[in-house]
Amino acid sequence: MTGHVVGIDLGTSNTVAVIRSPDGRRRPVLFDGAPLMPSAVYLQDNGQLAVGRDAQRLAQLDPARYEPNPKRRIDEPTVLLGNTEVPTREMLAAVLGAVAAGVAEVTRTPPPVVLTYPASWAYTRRTLLQEAATRAGWRQVTLVPEPVAAARYFISALNHPLPRGAAMVVYDFGGGTVDIAVVRHDEAGFTVIGAGGLEDVGGLDLDATLVEHVGGLLRRTDPVAWQRLQQPATAQDRRDRRLFWEDVRGAKEMLSRTATAPVSVPGVEAALHLTRDELESLVEPMLRQTVAETARVVAGCRLAPDRLAGIMLVGGSSRVPLVARMLHRSLGVVPTVLEQPELPVAEGAVVHPAELAGAPATGTASVGVPYQTQGYPAQQLTSHSGVVYGSQTAAAVPVSPPVAPVSAVPASGLPVSGAPVSGVPVSSPPMSGAPVSGVPVSSPPVSSPPVSVSGAPAAPPPAPRRRRRLALVAGAVAAAVLAGAAGWYLTRPDPLGSWETLPKVPVVDKGVPAEIEGAGAAFFNGELYVIGGMTAANPRTQLTSVWIFNPGDGRWRPGPELQQATTQMAVVVTPGNQLKILGGYTGRGATANTYVLDGDRWSAGTPLPEPRLAGAAVHDGTTTIFAGGTGSDGRARDTIWKLNPDGTAWTQLTGRLQHPRTKLTAGTDGAGTAWFIGGNGDGTTYADIDTVVQGEVKPPSLRLPQPREAPSAVVLEGYGLCVLGGHDGERMYQWWCDKDGVADRLPALAVPRAGMAVTTTGNTVYAVGGYNTVNKSNGSTDAERFTAEES
Repeated sequence: MTGHVVGIDLGTSNTVAVIRSPDGRRRPVLFDGAPLMPSAVYLQDNGQLAVGRDAQRLAQLDPARYEPNPKRRIDEPTVLLGNTEVPTREMLAAVLGAVAAGVAEVTRTPPPVVLTYPASWAYTRRTLLQEAATRAGWRQVTLVPEPVAAARYFISALNHPLPRGAAMVVYDFGGGTVDIAVVRHDEAGFTVIGAGGLEDVGGLDLDATLVEHVGGLLRRTDPVAWQRLQQPATAQDRRDRRLFWEDVRGAKEMLSRTATAPVSVPGVEAALHLTRDELESLVEPMLRQTVAETARVVAGCRLAPDRLAGIMLVGGSSRVPLVARMLHRSLGVVPTVLEQPELPVAEGAVVHPAELAGAPATGTASVGVPYQTQGYPAQQLTSHSGVVYGSQTAAAVPVSPPVAPVSAVPASGLPVSGAPVSGVPVSSPPMSGAPVSGVPVSSPPVSSPPVSVSGAPAAPPPAPRRRRRLALVAGAVAAAVLAGAAGWYLTRPDPLGSWETLPKVPVVDKGVPAEIEGAGAAFFNGELYVIGGMTAANPRTQLTSVWIFNPGDGRWRPGPELQQATTQMAVVVTPGNQLKILGGYTGRGATANTYVLDGDRWSAGTPLPEPRLAGAAVHDGTTTIFAGGTGSDGRARDTIWKLNPDGTAWTQLTGRLQHPRTKLTAGTDGAGTAWFIGGNGDGTTYADIDTVVQGEVKPPSLRLPQPREAPSAVVLEGYGLCVLGGHDGERMYQWWCDKDGVADRLPALAVPRAGMAVTTTGNTVYAVGGYNTVNKSNGSTDAERFTAEES
């Protein structure tokens, strides 16, 4: 029996589909004449989801109802669109349903479909993808890892040999992420023997960097036009902003073929120009991270680069010529560069097994592979723990009904905004700076029947008798617990103050209020400063803003803006009354820049020896000490530097951190002792506390009771060193103190957070912003304070 098979590559920015006909021919599905369909969705007033270019156009009316990258929200059960919680599954189903509508014009009935997914995706994500496909009307669904599909294309369409036992690299530079995989061809089929990638680098980040650069040129010639594009106030402004982003993206693609490209600015007569040299200079730091990650994955497979059969570049951003040149220089293997790098994964998904053996391909022999019942973290995919993919078709997974629309944020917690697909908390460098009106794409999408978000299910029936008996038992247990709690309440230690809620930080991004994380904080000249940071919602945007809170009148006011939008910086106040920011992430990667507040402006300080983001620094009473952080290659560091007495240079200390760590915190007693606490390095969260006394690293004498990433440290007079917040990937934490009994007396945050901006003045603690990985809250503008004092 013969029939069609469809391969779908549901990408962060765009979705591609390819049909294999019964005679073996393969052709892309065209959506309004183009093979790329934006993966965007928009919730309409009637409760239906518009998809693709329709969604992008509608987003100009109400950006809050728009999600440009549903795949990035894979770890979130629901996403707030306008005032309605929409299941992530429904957004993905809407996109896949639009593909089904386009395919139906050719096949009439839904054929079997092969869906691709990143090799590092575990069972939960794959199950959700399968559920979305089933809900979209695909009856027979098979899942295939993206690099396996790419390898099939490498052999079949490109006629590259990949002998049994040989391995190749698939370098997938997509819109939101870079995914790296090493695929081996062996007797059992294709095995992913190594996988990795970067969640914070993608085509959107390249676009954002170019937009910022062009914006800098426009700011000098027509600041009013740039302000209008940065903060659109009308529907026309939002349309112009989208057109501007599209033109910048088009210029980036043109520069893969020519040495210069024009950029049109809506409302401005003269076009600006970009050169390939400018492009490569701007994006080279990000590309260097991707090359380093590729080399790391290959080395983890215990493969020398000369043993690779090839490197295949896929994903739209792999067109940038510098990508292939840098990979060639690093690994010594000439990459395979494609004219349409968006198509191979979807086409490889439907390559018939007979084609890999050189036989003609006809019929409907099974083409896909099932997802495995157990996922492997990227760091475990080595040559000793490969995942072999066979040819059995996966069974469908039942789909539960959608969540009902609500008119406000549910009481269970804050809506989630912008979480990366890896589930890693968004204290990592931001993923994009794309406009609210939508991620620009190079081709129009399909307009398809939208998916409806249905109403709430009926109320549950009364509990049967057995359940009532269980409820009685549970009530008795609860009574015993309450009795114990009452005993604790009567004997608990006296609290040391309580949190006071302050007015929210009035951060505004693109003309609307924004939640933030990754900001810095300092108490300086009697006022609280909140510096930079990045927005919590997609598109993630680094901020130049500085907000100052006056404790006297309880009001916020804007302060001197940063010269460059920065997040994940270290902040220090010196005894000489200088406010400094050190390092951080600027949208182009880690920076070595430091700045000192000089009246109403920021002046350049002594640069760090190397770029660092998410490091930690304190002034120990003698000098500034900086430790850890992420370098420009994306790897955590263990170095510790101190600023020389004359303030003109840094010296590296002989000792190092116990482990290379980023997202750590620091505290000091102001009398020569500094502590560097917690953090994460190479996927491991640490409980380390490193002590530096008078510039000398001492043997470890303290340790957190549990590992913490992105905590905050304070030193309280009379109570010692204390650590607030942080997480270990599964749990959020409150206080820990080095003195027994103190942590139990300190007030808990109503919502425990990591990545907060925390500072002190005397024994008064200020805490601003932060995120919660358990509640899926990516940021906030909450500001709180308390004073540790005997009641």
